[in-house]
Amino acid sequence: MDFIDFDSFQDGNDLPQPQPALSLPLASNIENFGKKFSNLNSLTRSLLRNAGGNSKTDSEDEENYLQSQAFQVAEKYASMSLNMLKDSDEVSSLNVGNGTSVGGTDGSTNVPYTKQSSDKNLSTRLSRVLSNPISDSSIREIFLSLEQKISDTTELVEPGVVGSMTRKALRSEIENDLIKTQSMLIREYQPVYKNLSQLEDKLNKLNRIYEDAKTKIELDCENVAQFNQEATDLTSRKQVISLKKNLLSSFRKNFTLSEYEEHLLTNSEINEDFFLALTKAEQIHENCSILLSSDNPKLGLKIMSKMMSHISKSVDRILLFCNKTFGNLHSLNTRDRLTTLHQCLRYLSQKPTYLNSVIAGFTESRSKTLVDEFLNQINGNLDQRNEFESDNSQVTESRRNRRRSSASRPIVLSAHDPVRFIGDMLACIHSVVVNEIETIQNIFNENDQVFKSMSSKMVVVTLSSLSKPIKSRIEQIISSETKIGTLFSIYNLLDLYTMMLGKQLKSDKETTEESNNADLIATINQLSKTSTKKIFSIVRNRLLTIKHSNQAQLDINSSLQPPEWIIEFYSDIIPLLDNITTPTIMNMEEKENEEFMNLVINEPVEIFDEHLKKSNTSNSKTLFDKRDQLILKANFVDLVLSKVTPISVLTDKVLQLHSILNEITIKLTEIQSQHYFEGCGLTNYVNIVNMICPFTDDFFDSSIYQPIVENKLFVKDELDKTNFEIQSFLPTALLDIQQSLLRLNSPIIVNDVVTNSSLELVKFYLKFGILIDKFLKEKLLSWSDLEVATLLGIDSIYNEEKNKLQFEEDI
Repeated sequence: MDFIDFDSFQDGNDLPQPQPALSLPLASNIENFGKKFSNLNSLTRSLLRNAGGNSKTDSEDEENYLQSQAFQVAEKYASMSLNMLKDSDEVSSLNVGNGTSVGGTDGSTNVPYTKQSSDKNLSTRLSRVLSNPISDSSIREIFLSLEQKISDTTELVEPGVVGSMTRKALRSEIENDLIKTQSMLIREYQPVYKNLSQLEDKLNKLNRIYEDAKTKIELDCENVAQFNQEATDLTSRKQVISLKKNLLSSFRKNFTLSEYEEHLLTNSEINEDFFLALTKAEQIHENCSILLSSDNPKLGLKIMSKMMSHISKSVDRILLFCNKTFGNLHSLNTRDRLTTLHQCLRYLSQKPTYLNSVIAGFTESRSKTLVDEFLNQINGNLDQRNEFESDNSQVTESRRNRRRSSASRPIVLSAHDPVRFIGDMLACIHSVVVNEIETIQNIFNENDQVFKSMSSKMVVVTLSSLSKPIKSRIEQIISSETKIGTLFSIYNLLDLYTMMLGKQLKSDKETTEESNNADLIATINQLSKTSTKKIFSIVRNRLLTIKHSNQAQLDINSSLQPPEWIIEFYSDIIPLLDNITTPTIMNMEEKENEEFMNLVINEPVEIFDEHLKKSNTSNSKTLFDKRDQLILKANFVDLVLSKVTPISVLTDKVLQLHSILNEITIKLTEIQSQHYFEGCGLTNYVNIVNMICPFTDDFFDSSIYQPIVENKLFVKDELDKTNFEIQSFLPTALLDIQQSLLRLNSPIIVNDVVTNSSLELVKFYLKFGILIDKFLKEKLLSWSDLEVATLLGIDSIYNEEKNKLQFEEDI
């Protein structure tokens, strides 16, 4: 269609302008068609060769010409599209910049409505509808219709003028058909165009109506803007006036006190309204910092001075009220006064200095009262105490009754009995503590942390005043007491009341006082330790006295019995130890407990050993052999063991004493065994055997003792003598040993010594007889080993032990 003028279709503004995109589908479809039939050019070339028409140069010129024409048309349509887009952009930007739109002239950004934009939109939609890609079936129909128009293909493909004219004619015919077809399509859209034209008229009418309404609205907007400006000015003036009013009202509320509030702070009674007015005065004093930051701080200073005067007077009134109330606790019987006191104390808790002064005054008066009452009870001043109770109205009825009951018999009357005196004194202290805690709790009976801390502090400070008189009296009694039993009873009383007072004076972990019962309970606990140290000192001094006493050394005599001093010593110590129920003795520390047990158990044994050594010196009148020394020590240790065995805290020492007795038993067994060997004349043979190899119960081989035959004593004559000595000694040996051990108090030790020494003799007699039979080939010993065991009274025990012995061959 390059020979058809594009302007010929522009018939005024009746129809929309055709779009370049309308021709694109044909070109694209032709290209697609050419891609589908890739051998179309080769087919054309073959047809041309077969026709023998044009040369290769003509076909190339024709193809270049067609391509240049297609490029020119595409460039033309592209430039037209770019110009149309540029024009539409300029129009839209102009409309937006000028603030004109379809909607009106108020600066809105509505899309402008113009004839050109509507035509463009319509043409765009038509081109979108008409530019749909052609399907393969449509292409097939097009080519079928094209074949009907081609009558002779020979002329059509001729390279000459005839072929060119034929092709142009065919082209013109196709273009005419296309124009007719497009015209028919355009006629189908003519009713739509008419409807759109009518719609355009209506839209233009609406635009005119819109312009009129817009003009009226703009006029109304100007009037409303003027009205709003006036209303805004009036509102601003109203806000300024309201702000000034609020500032004055706020200043009066936050920086001034009313006449009634001033009256409450200066002349009225202390009540809830008083504290509200006082809180307001303090708040005003604090808020004056804002006024001080202004250019003229005189007003702030004046208000601060006035408020400070009111606050000082109010605090003085609160302190006076608290002191009077604590001075007369009877006034707290009314609920209102107690509530007022709580409010005063809660207020003073924010001022620790004033609160401490109130508490100090109360605790000082209460401490003096308690000390005077306690001293009167100790000294037995009944008249003064009764007069004090009748005058003191702050004492509760139950407390007064308890005091009258205790006044019937003062503590001083029991001063002759130190245990009872201290018990009565501690009972009095316990009563005072309970009464004081009851009094304080009656004052502070609210579940408030401030009051809990305050009451705890008051109780501690008040009761701490009793520490000195208690300590001085009890220390005086402890220092003058010399009886261990009495001191132990005092210790038990002190320990008991330490626990009882600890339950009454429980430490409050949440208060600032970490141990609020430290004074009184610590004093009593210290006194219990003092009594413990006194017992410790008495025991040590008594042992030192015994150690350096000549009379104690003279108690060791030929009767071989324990000295009297150990019996007297344990008569005082054992009752003390027997009543111990704690893990350590009198709750001592581990080191002190071990030292005390050594002092009670080990030290007497060491003193006895020292006395025994001194009594056995050459300068002494009494000399003891080794057996008597062992018997003396065994009797002494056995006595100590019998005394301390039932005591649970001395379990370790009991084991040590058993170990000492075992050592003594072994030594006595060795001495008795030597006595047996000497009486039987076997001592030399025992020495000879021990030189070769000592006899053992584990194994016995007679061949080891072959060298014994070389000894001059191992002959028949010497052995006959030994046999005679055995027969002379053994019948009475058991009676002799029992007689020698008669003064040994422990039958168990006696039995062990006799049994073990007799077993040693019989075992040696058995093995020595085996050596005689083997090496001398003759039985020289008259009695068998069982007969010897029977004479010594250990036949049954020996049979059991003999079965355990191991020999190189059965006997």
